[in-house]
Formats: sequence, C-alpha cells, structure tokens
Amino acid sequence: MLNNPIITILILITPIIIPLIIIGVVKTCDSGKSKQAPHYNCPPQNGYFGYPQPPYPNCPPPPQAYQNSSMPQPPKAAKKHDMTVSNILFLIGTAFVVLSGLAFGVAKWVHTSHEGRVAIIMAASAVSFLLSAVVGKFLKLNGTSTSFFVLGSGFIATAFLTAGYYELMGEWLSFGGDGMYALFAIATGLSAVMMFIGNRIFSKLPLIYTALSATALTALFAVLQISNDLMVTSPVFLALQALITAAIYGAEIFKGKKNELAIKVIGSCSAFIYGCFPVAYVFQALRHPTFVSYIILATIIAQLLFYAKKTKEDVLTSISTMVTVLLAYMTSLNIAQETETRYGILSFCAFALVIYLAHCFVPFLKNAFTESISLLTAVISAFVCIYSASPEAFIPEMLFAAAVSAIAAAYIFHKNGIIQSIAGFTAPVIPAFITGMTAYYVSKAYKIDENIAYSAAWSIYAAVLIAAAILIAYLPKFAFNFHAKHPRSNDIVLYVNMVVSGLLLMLIPTAKEIVLLPALLCFIHFAVSNKLRCNITAVLSAISLLSCVYAILDEGTQSKLATTFVFMIVFCIYMAISKLIYNNGVIVKSNDRFIFDPMLFSGWIAIIMMYRDTSRNSVFFFLISIAIYCASFIKKNTSKEAASILLTATASLTALALMFRPFLVPESKEVSWKISIGIVALVGLACRFIWHQFPSVSKYASNSIYLTAFIALLVDALHFDSAVNTIFIMSVMLFVLIVSIMARSKTWFIASAASLFAITVYATREYLMALNWWIYLFLAGITLIALAAGNEYCKKNNQTLKSSVAKRFSGWTW
Repeated sequence: MLNNPIITILILITPIIIPLIIIGVVKTCDSGKSKQAPHYNCPPQNGYFGYPQPPYPNCPPPPQAYQNSSMPQPPKAAKKHDMTVSNILFLIGTAFVVLSGLAFGVAKWVHTSHEGRVAIIMAASAVSFLLSAVVGKFLKLNGTSTSFFVLGSGFIATAFLTAGYYELMGEWLSFGGDGMYALFAIATGLSAVMMFIGNRIFSKLPLIYTALSATALTALFAVLQISNDLMVTSPVFLALQALITAAIYGAEIFKGKKNELAIKVIGSCSAFIYGCFPVAYVFQALRHPTFVSYIILATIIAQLLFYAKKTKEDVLTSISTMVTVLLAYMTSLNIAQETETRYGILSFCAFALVIYLAHCFVPFLKNAFTESISLLTAVISAFVCIYSASPEAFIPEMLFAAAVSAIAAAYIFHKNGIIQSIAGFTAPVIPAFITGMTAYYVSKAYKIDENIAYSAAWSIYAAVLIAAAILIAYLPKFAFNFHAKHPRSNDIVLYVNMVVSGLLLMLIPTAKEIVLLPALLCFIHFAVSNKLRCNITAVLSAISLLSCVYAILDEGTQSKLATTFVFMIVFCIYMAISKLIYNNGVIVKSNDRFIFDPMLFSGWIAIIMMYRDTSRNSVFFFLISIAIYCASFIKKNTSKEAASILLTATASLTALALMFRPFLVPESKEVSWKISIGIVALVGLACRFIWHQFPSVSKYASNSIYLTAFIALLVDALHFDSAVNTIFIMSVMLFVLIVSIMARSKTWFIASAASLFAITVYATREYLMALNWWIYLFLAGITLIALAAGNEYCKKNNQTLKSSVAKRFSGWTW
C-alpha cells in the first residue's frame, strides 16, 4: 500500500492539516478575545501614566504638584508583534509535525519507488511554500516565512536532481548521461528563478546574493555542457567574463541600482572563475600553442589595458605586462618548434626589447613596476642569448646582449639616486659575460690561442670600462645640458668601472705577444684614477703594471738575478714617484679629495717578487728594498718621533743588508766579522744623528749599539785566538781607553779597561794556569793588604775608599 505515491502523499499531507487547523483556531480565539476585552481609557496625564480611569464625568483632577508641563515625555515604544502563548504552541506543534513527517519519510524511503521519492520531495516543497505563506500572512513571522520559502525552493531543485539521478527524464538527462551539466544547469536555474521570486516577495539581501550565485552556476554548467574540450569552452568562458566585466565596470549599467553591491560582488567572482578556464587552457597548451591561445592572451591584455586606462590602476598595467611577457614566451616557443631553437631564443630577445621599449616610452604603460618587469625580462633574455650561442653562430646573440647591456647601463643617468647606484654596480656584469664568451667562441671558431684571445678580449674590455669612466667623469664639460637634465648623484659607477678594469688588468692571463696593450692601459688607468675624488683605484693599476713586468720576463731565458734586479729598478722607480708626487702624506685629505699613495700600497708586491731564493743576491736586494720601503713612509706630515723610528729601522735593515752583501766578501772570516762589527758601529753613529733632536734617546741608543759592537769585538778576540788578531783588538781597546780618559767617559773607561783585562787574562791563560797555586794565594793576600792600607789611609784623611774613588772621577760622565 505504501508503494502507491498518492497514499504516501496523503499520509504526508494529513499531519500538515493539523497545524493549519491549529492556526485557524488560534486566530479565531484571538479575534474573540479582542472583541470581549473591556476598554480602558488610560491616557497619560501631564506626562504620567495613571491607573485606568472610570468613566465618571466629575473625576477630580490630579494635584497641582504633578501638573508640570516641563517634564520629559517618555519615548514611544516601537510597534512589534507579541509572541503569545498561542504562537509558541503553534511553532512547537509545527516542529513536532515536521519531525514526524521526516521520520516517516526516512523510515519508508527505502520501500518507496523512484517516482514516489520525487513526489515526496515535491510534496515537501509544496508544504514548505504553504507554510511560508501561512506563517507570513497570519503570524507575521517574516523570517520564518522566508526560511520556509528557501526550503521549498531547495526541495524543487532537489526533486529535479533526484529525477535525473534515477533517470526518470531519460538516460541523457541524468548523472551518468551526456546531459549531466544540462541537468545541473536546469537545477541551478530553477533555484535562481525561485530566489528571484523570493527576493521579489520578501526583499531579503541574502536571497538576491543566492539568486545571482545560482545564475552564475547555471551559466557555468551550460557552457560546460557545450563540450568537454577546454579548447572549445575557453572562448565561451572568456566571452562571458568579458561581457560581465564590461557590464559592471565598462558600461556601469548597474551603477546606482538597488542591488549594485551584490551584482558587483557576485559578478566579479563569476568573471574571475570564468576567466580561470581560458588561463588554464593557455598553460595547458603553452608548449604547443593554438590560435585560441593567442586569442585568449590578446583578449586578456586588451581588457587589462582598457580597464587600467579607465580606472588609472597601475596594478592592471603591471599584470598586463606579465601577460605580455607570457605571450612573447609562448610565441618564441612556437617559433622554436616550427624552425630552430636558436631562432626562438632570438625572437624572445627581440620581443623582450620591444616590450621594454614600449613600457619605457609609452606614458600610459610606464610605471616603476612595469619598467622593472620588462627590463628584467630583457636581462634574462640577454643571458639566455649569451649562453645559447655557439662558435658557429654567435654574432646576433652578442649584439642583442650588448643592446640590453647598453639599456641597463643607461640607468646610471636616472633621476633616482638609488637606481643610479644599482645601475653603477651592475653595469659591468653583462658586458663581462659578453667579453668572456665572445673570446671563447672566437678562439674556437678561428683556432686562436685561448691565452691570446682572452688577453686581448679582457684588455679591450678594460679599455672600454676606462673610456666609459672618462666619458662619465668629464660629461659636464662637453655635454653640460645633458648633465644638467640627468645629474649624477654619486660616483659609484666611476669607481666600479675603475675597480673592475684594474682587477682585469691585474688578473687576466697576459700573453707576451700583446703585453704592451695592458701595460699601456695600466698607465691610462693610473692617470684617470688620480683624477677622481679618491685615487685608491690607482693601487690596482700599479699592481697590474708589476704583473705586466712579470709577464715580460721569461724565466726560461733570464736568470733569477736579472729578474730580481729588474724588480729592484721598478721598485726604486715606484718609491721615487712616491717621494716626488705623494710626499704630502700616505693618506691626505685635500679639497674634498682623499689622496692615497698608490706606490706605497703596491710597492710591497715588488719586494715579494725580488725574493727569488735564499742566495746572498736575493737576500741583499730584499733587505735593501725593505729599508727603502720603510724610509718611503716618511712624508711631510710624519711626526718627528715616527720619522726617527722609521729612519732607525731603515739604518738597521741597511746594516743587515750590508752584512749579507754579495760584493766585497773577504775570504777570511776574521776580516768579515770585523767589517760586520764596523757596520754595527756605523748604525750607532747613524742613530746619534737620527735622534739628535732627542738628546737622551740619541745618547742611550747610540751607546747601546756601540757597546754591542764592543762586546762583539771582544767575542771576536776570544773566538779568533791569534797573536795578530789579539794585538789588533787590544790596540783598538787601548785607543778607546785613552779616548775615554781624555773625554772623561766612565762608560767607555770601564768597558775598555774591563775588555783589556779580560783579553789579557785570556791571552795569558796558559801561562797563568802553569803557575803554582800558592802564587795566586800570595797575590790575593797582597791585594787584600793593599786594600786595607788604602782604606786606612783614606780614614786618616777623613775619607772613605768609595768617596776617594768618586773624587778621582768627579769630572767624569757616563
């Protein structure tokens, strides 16, 4: 019996009749009560609400104290529908009935036929609409009425989808048929119609949002029903997106309308979703683009540019630039597939240049972001061109890269100081890659020695950098108008060019065949560096020249002495230039310029190159050059103390170099030792003159060195134990003793006397050791007796032995 849909519907409708009867009874009772209720006249009296007044004409008035007309009037209460007990009972009863109907439907759903299930849902929809009408008209519950209406609308779409699920409308219009999207489109269309009707009745904002969303879904499913091929549906989606966007933002046909915000929100979201389909197709067919792909990208670019110009939004222009780059990339891929990879890369580089020029010179397209994107694309295409070239064909690629490099370098004249700095740092990068790869391709293509090719290429590039630095530095003199329009806010580009060129000259493999070219560039680099505000880059050219000298000297044919001698000459020239040109100081600030002494900062390289081995020649030149290097630090602004210290170091190093001299080397070690002692004594004499402005330092320094030489002379006498050597040294010490007595010098008197005594004892050691022991005992006794007698004699004269000796040397000095 339950399989009969009519009986099932009757069973479902019967519980619904009960609430309707309840509604009628409730409304009847409410009407009856309103008729039987007594009328109480309770108007406010002078601002106060009193008790109900009986209908007596002679009612006394209220006291005079309460008759105050200035009292504030109470606000009028808003009119609202009271939730009576009857209404509450009605809602509870309705809920129970609906729940009982749902329980019945769930329990009997499995045993119901397909048509019955659809009929049940339709009946539920009809009941929902009926409840919506009754609740809204009689109970004045607008929100509840709207909810029942939405529920009924949902049941309609559900019933239609259920019929399609069970194939009640045929196999085509079902979930598994070819008309599945049509089924969805009709269902969402029905929901949209019902939501529009509901919005007409209830004027609720959520209803219009739901109606518009359902309409958008209807269009989406309708287009998907056209074809399963994205290539076919993408143009349709693109057309829908363009139409919606044009209607909302182009023609603005909904401007000022009642539901303008809802239409804009739902329309914008729908247009975005529709636009995702053609974009997805473009990326899907990116490596094998079709005519549709080009149409889609062209339409997107046209829309972005149109709305960017209309709304003055730079974001849309920036997005159009990125889409244009994508179009150029897709086109170059197509060209590469149709012809060769090389032509595709060249075409992409050409497209990148065109895109950059368009965004640079068309005011509508130009802004900071679009210019950056297009320039970055051009730079990437330049690197791709450089590394995709081959020895057989590389000229067009290098020309494209050079054009991009020139464009990037032109930003050193930008009005923004930060952009100038960035351009100054990055300007030499692309030309460096061009130079290196061109040298490689040329050497491979024309069978040229790589050392010569790289030397020539890097030398030419260094010359270009130096020339560019000269051009930029002297631009105000020969192009003042251009400089006035594009002033240079900093000198970063100058120093970057000079540093890069200096490093190239210093580090490139210099071929002997063309060594004169980098050597000439070193002189030019040095001259230009000294014209800058800070000439620190001149150090690089000075070091680079030493590198060129090293390349000229062929170690296979020249001796090490010749190499050492050549570097000694170059070093002396460097130090002479330092003394003549940079004598004001090692680092001098003058007229907003920092002037460094590049000869001093680079001279140590020449010193290292002199030290070829441990021979006397290398050691002598090495020590002499260090001595000259120390003396070269003495400038006009050097303090007297620092100058004296440097001269002392110079004298000491010179003495040490003379000790290791490669010339005038006697065969006798005795003579050589004495010459060395004489050299040390000369250092003491030099210190006497070096520190003459500081007498105490001069005295102590020279005496210390003299005593060192004297001790060395004593060691010489003890070491070389010969009669002639001993007599010669004792004669020298005797001469010193006589001079010390004449000069009344305690230091040299004691030193010479002690030395003579020591030498005498050492020279007669064999004779003294041969004497008997009692002779030494006798001599000791005689000595003690003499001391005792002398002490007694001093006491007799009211003196001590110490004071007597001091009196004898009272006029002497240390």
